[in-house]
Amino acid sequence: MQISIYTQLSFLFFLLIFSNLHEANSLMTYLTNYLFMCTVFQMQCNYHGYVAGFPNSLVTLNTCSGLRGLLQFENISYGIEPLESTAGFEHIIYQIKNENINVPLLEENDTDIWYKNLPYKSHIDLEEKIMVSHLLPRYLEMHVIVDKALYDHMGSDMTVVTQKIIQIIGLVNTMFTQLKMTIVLSSLEFWSDKNKISTIGDANDLLHRFLAWKQKFLVLRPNDMAYLLVYRNRPNYIGATFPGKICNKSYSAGIAMYPKAVTLETFSVIMVQLLGLNLGLTYDDLNMCHCLGATCIMNPEAVHSSGIKVFSSCSLKDFKHFTSKSGVECLQNQPYVTPVYKEDAVCGDGFVEGDEECDCGPKEEYPMCKFKNCCVMETCKLKPSAKCGFGPCCSSSCQFYKRGKLCRPKASEECDFNDFCNGTSHECVPDTFVQNGESCRKKTAFCVNGLCANINDQCKAIFGSGSKGASFACFEEMNGRSDRFGNCGVKKDSFKPCPFEDLLCGKLVCTWPKRTLFFRSDVSVIYTRVYDDICVSLAHRIPVRPGQRDFTFVNDGSPCGPKMVTIRKHYSIFQL
Repeated sequence: MQISIYTQLSFLFFLLIFSNLHEANSLMTYLTNYLFMCTVFQMQCNYHGYVAGFPNSLVTLNTCSGLRGLLQFENISYGIEPLESTAGFEHIIYQIKNENINVPLLEENDTDIWYKNLPYKSHIDLEEKIMVSHLLPRYLEMHVIVDKALYDHMGSDMTVVTQKIIQIIGLVNTMFTQLKMTIVLSSLEFWSDKNKISTIGDANDLLHRFLAWKQKFLVLRPNDMAYLLVYRNRPNYIGATFPGKICNKSYSAGIAMYPKAVTLETFSVIMVQLLGLNLGLTYDDLNMCHCLGATCIMNPEAVHSSGIKVFSSCSLKDFKHFTSKSGVECLQNQPYVTPVYKEDAVCGDGFVEGDEECDCGPKEEYPMCKFKNCCVMETCKLKPSAKCGFGPCCSSSCQFYKRGKLCRPKASEECDFNDFCNGTSHECVPDTFVQNGESCRKKTAFCVNGLCANINDQCKAIFGSGSKGASFACFEEMNGRSDRFGNCGVKKDSFKPCPFEDLLCGKLVCTWPKRTLFFRSDVSVIYTRVYDDICVSLAHRIPVRPGQRDFTFVNDGSPCGPKMVTIRKHYSIFQL
């Protein structure tokens, strides 16, 4: 992906995004005592890369709704984020300063003093070159917990806080790339109501309390390392952890303190230093350890520095030695990304599948379930007196609705019919509609599958009044991209490009006349300026189920040229 940013001073930042952050396709988030599968937090719009013309630069961006992230050069960093409530979706770029932030060092206690006299820690020849190419790819799955105070400090909103944590992990990954190490955020937990353990006291005591809690309550959540992020106004130490114990389940825990007024860039350095200690690294001796053209990450003063940071020759040697030993096999396990949709039926997930006869969802939702009197919660089977346990023609008394009850209102006055229950099934009768190809809208469009399709109406239904179908130039710009925001479908594992004649048949592209940003929890949004128009396109954060209509594409039957309509993302010639 390439993004060009023009500033008021006519500088051109050309951003080449070269890879997605390696994260699970969907993030499991735990809020208080309830489990959320976060369709909100799809990882496919988080990227890292560099600024063209500046080889010693790093970029970490979230592109879900505007651009948010960090531009890092040598000794200087800039933040970028969209300006709210402005026409044209301008962004602001501002310098980030970390020099005056009061950040302490790691607490010197029984959890970390072991590294000071390591037997292999010897003088490193300044000319010695550690061959990074000899390192193997390694993966660390993390479960991150945000305490009540930090959750409130970051905004008290699950979406906002999650985005900030994802940005921190993105910054952490840009630094660990040098070691071919990927930090995978496997799950995220918010103590939004109250803390589950006391977070007062020094970092060392808190670490031992957290470790005891972790071993009791986190045994079923897959992770190699669990970190508790704690907000403190003025902490005495940045955190506490057990160095070198990365794959030891009895010690794989850490505490990271989030000081007041700290930047996300600085906190990401704190996280990397703590994780570095877990991975066998030590703080750098400035007389022995060197970094070319950048701040050394394991230099204690790195938290006060802006710009790119790299691991020193000492850190590379430490890491190579640590990973050559036994006991670190957990880092070799590439995380398995769980498919979004499962073949096997799961009782309690809210979907009736396989041999299930009903499914009211998890235990917490059971009291609100319409069919709770029909369904045995533990088995997802019907109770003896029940005829049905789901469906539009099943009543809350577990009986079929009588023949003639409306179960599917017509979607279009001209092209569709009302459908009714038949009295013998929990399902609505098959959808009936006007024959495909019949003209509608005063012979300016066609009926297809019950709809008199029209791009303007489709845009208005999604984005509200004032929105309409975009210009051809917008469709050409978006559907010529061959990415998730512009394509004509998917073939195998890649997006199909739209041929010129199908540019109006792929992804729906609409105009966006409003000053506020569009938000909907199940989709990501991209805005593009083409000439004088702001064009907007959507992409699902979790793929639609097979057979389900995808509203982010132009509806079948929509006119896409003279005597042409869209049929399954391609043009088809119809005679009006």
